[in-house]
Amino acid sequence: MLTAIHRHAERFYQAHLGGSWVPDYLRKRGFDDDVQRQWRIGYAPNEWRALTRHLRRLGYTDTAIEASGLSRRSTRGMLIDFFRDRAMFPITKQDATTIAFIGRSRDKEPKYLNSPNTPIYTKGRTMFGLHAFTPGTTPVITEGPLDALAITVAGRGHLAGLALCGTSLTPDQVKTLDIAHDLSASGVLVALDGDRAGRHAAARAYPLLKDAGTAAALVLPADWDPASVLGDAGANTLSTLLREQVRPLADLVIDAAIEPWQRSLQYPEGRIGALRAAGAAIAAMAPHDVARQVARVAAWLNFDHATVTETTADSVTSRLVITDFPVAPTSGGTAARSMERRSDGRPLRGPTP
Repeated sequence: MLTAIHRHAERFYQAHLGGSWVPDYLRKRGFDDDVQRQWRIGYAPNEWRALTRHLRRLGYTDTAIEASGLSRRSTRGMLIDFFRDRAMFPITKQDATTIAFIGRSRDKEPKYLNSPNTPIYTKGRTMFGLHAFTPGTTPVITEGPLDALAITVAGRGHLAGLALCGTSLTPDQVKTLDIAHDLSASGVLVALDGDRAGRHAAARAYPLLKDAGTAAALVLPADWDPASVLGDAGANTLSTLLREQVRPLADLVIDAAIEPWQRSLQYPEGRIGALRAAGAAIAAMAPHDVARQVARVAAWLNFDHATVTETTADSVTSRLVITDFPVAPTSGGTAARSMERRSDGRPLRGPTP
């Protein structure tokens, strides 16, 4: 019954699309009418009970309508629509059956509103865009539905965008994705926003994706996202970025580990702290990512490969003690050339900065 209610709701939203602000808004963002039809986008009227009344007329009880998550109780106990004045994006199963919606606001918060969990839909177990998979495509994980659409448009049959139905990637979503598409064969790309939060979210996804074949990340400048690139610069530019601005996802993990120490890397304490953090991160990586990250850390922190490898093997490097190292001079003169040593007395390889 809940699946049938969602099917009727999707048709209802599509029937109200034409007279709304949504089609023109999406065209300006780079999504033409064909894309809007292919993704079955609709519009939730700016009325309190438009869908609720429609579903009642079709014979559904208030109990069923409320259980669908498409209506909710107001503070006065009245059943009202969950989505109002929003562009509506169906969340589907792989077979294209609609089980929930994402509503996108034009100018009010929250920008995106997801259906609540229901007996047929759990946010942490599915992703927007599963139905768009075709053989030979590479899945690209994004933050919002417009980003997923943008990736699919620019990917031209080679990439399929998928949006998170929550704030972060979950193990259940990875399982769902792997069932729908063999990740060990296809690999996976993470294309979150280019700001600091987006980069860190991508890094946090690594433990869930490290065994999924090739795991990479689209690295965009701050304040950029795939949808904004498509709308401002066009599909060709986004397609070029998807080829040229991609790095191993493991790179972002190391970047995030060293970032807190960035301002103190001129001092031994900062270099050792960064080495500890990077070593612990590398120790948790898939074997195929280790060699590259050891080399990156060695070059970044000015240690030799053996030191980084040993630190990684020690994992947290608990035997390194900051007080064993001289403090760099604050002004004038040259840095001390004292040999850095571990707490067990053995020298720590690598020149002193």
